[in-house]
Amino acid sequence: MRSDKTVDEKSGQWGEASQGDRLALSRALLSIMKDGVFFADRGLRIRYANHAFVMSTSLDSFVDEPPTLNQLYPEPMNDRPLANARAALESVGYWSGELTRSRESSRPSVEEIRLSLAPEASAACAPIDGPCYVGVVRDVTDEREALERLAWTRNHDELTGLPNRTLFAAAIDSVIKRSDAESSCLVVVIADLDDFKRYNTDFGHDCGDLLLRAAGKRVAATVRAGDICARTAGDEFGVLMPVRSSDESHEAAARVQAAFGEPISLDGKSFGLRASLGVAVWPRDGANATELLAAADVALQACKDAGRNGITQFNEDLYRDRRGRTALETDLRAAIDAGLLFVHYQPVVRVSSGEIESVEALVRWDDPIRGDVAPESFIPLAEETGLIIRLGELVMRAACRQGGAWTRSDSASLKVAVNVSPVQLERPEFPSMIAEVLETTGLSPERLIVEITESVLLERLDDAALGIARLKSLGVSLSVDDFGTGYSSLSYLKNLPIDMVKIDRDFIKDIETSNAAREIVSGIIALAHRMNLSVVAEGVEAAEQYYLLKSMDCDFAQGFLFSHALPPLELEGRYLSRGTGSRYSSFLLRR
Repeated sequence: MRSDKTVDEKSGQWGEASQGDRLALSRALLSIMKDGVFFADRGLRIRYANHAFVMSTSLDSFVDEPPTLNQLYPEPMNDRPLANARAALESVGYWSGELTRSRESSRPSVEEIRLSLAPEASAACAPIDGPCYVGVVRDVTDEREALERLAWTRNHDELTGLPNRTLFAAAIDSVIKRSDAESSCLVVVIADLDDFKRYNTDFGHDCGDLLLRAAGKRVAATVRAGDICARTAGDEFGVLMPVRSSDESHEAAARVQAAFGEPISLDGKSFGLRASLGVAVWPRDGANATELLAAADVALQACKDAGRNGITQFNEDLYRDRRGRTALETDLRAAIDAGLLFVHYQPVVRVSSGEIESVEALVRWDDPIRGDVAPESFIPLAEETGLIIRLGELVMRAACRQGGAWTRSDSASLKVAVNVSPVQLERPEFPSMIAEVLETTGLSPERLIVEITESVLLERLDDAALGIARLKSLGVSLSVDDFGTGYSSLSYLKNLPIDMVKIDRDFIKDIETSNAAREIVSGIIALAHRMNLSVVAEGVEAAEQYYLLKSMDCDFAQGFLFSHALPPLELEGRYLSRGTGSRYSSFLLRR
């Protein structure tokens, strides 16, 4: 039903109806409030308080006379805020701030208080003429703890308790501001744990976390008092150390490296950690934290590129090399996108007959500006940046497509070998990709040889064994490439479904002049044959090497003696297309 009464009439009606119970209603509202509410006189003596304030302050314990706020909050740190409160109330009639109160059973509470002038209550609460103030109190201890925790988390690593990279950079800048560039130096060390991922993979992330925590404690215990330690990334630690001159920087870094010298014991197991260290010095290598950390990172990467587990000092040549690698990465990515990489094929010859048994697919890059880029320049970069996944699939598809084309020609039995990266081998979907490529291109599995570098097997034997078993289930042949560079023993292959080994060229190049090299190569061939493995000798460049390998009953040979890697059409024209007689060229070298 529509009412024609005005708002003022309604307001008066409600006010008149509640006038008698106004005090009771106010008391009821105050009694259920979680925040404390009180009225105080000019001296900030409490004249009335609700239940929440009484319980939080033990107000009932003051029996002689009502207490003042100074008595309720007697801690010395409250003296200045309460003095400020009195001054503000006298001048503007309002004050807001925080007071701290001790508690016996836990940490002190922090309470937010707002005081304001309440003229309408003056007659009720002031014993003499004077102002009356109403106060509202809220316990913000949990909020402050949460904010402090958040602030700590923003600047520290939860796992180790060390400062994070943000706080570490701020500390570097702060120390620089207080330092004299003419009389002191600062050393920034970034230490990255080598191949730490394998601990997470092999033993679980809980074990990895325990190792990182232990490593952080080791670093913090090794450096001097006053040095600053931080966890700057997942498996990376940073240390800032003041020194007298840049000549002391290597010694300072060696102290950090010493933290990883002894194995870490966890649950009865011993874990040996190794680290690569990059070192930068202020003011020589940078004027602020950003520049110093960038310089240390460049030196760290150079250390890893040089073989890891060492110390590398930053210099401008490293920076130029890094910029060159960045530019090379950009160009490589563009070349893959534009299809500027292509595959050449190098013959692998059966030693006993000289006939071509297979070809190895080798990627080539002819850049419009750089010209021919050596594979040893861009393949490691592709592995480092992850581009090897796309590049490796590109080579696999091209090689299998070409092999499929040869299937439909007179070269139906020619095998194609493709070298795969450890990054590819680690990916669970890699065998599925090869299966799809074989089906798409029409190449039968028995004509594909997948070459795996020996170092992959040695570093990650358990994981590699699983990947190798999956590949073998496809029906392809498996070969160990660069054999002898890492272990020089065939014993670790006895439980792997390997079909052949390729002896590294470093052994072959010396067999003409070195008895030791001949003994090694002869021993590898004999032992491989006892294990029913075929042997390929890489890097054969001289006829005498060929004769020696033939006398050792080596199965296959590959190298410049027979041919460089060639485009497929040129390979066909030279060696595969024969009008009469053998389908392939025969390299029957005679003395």
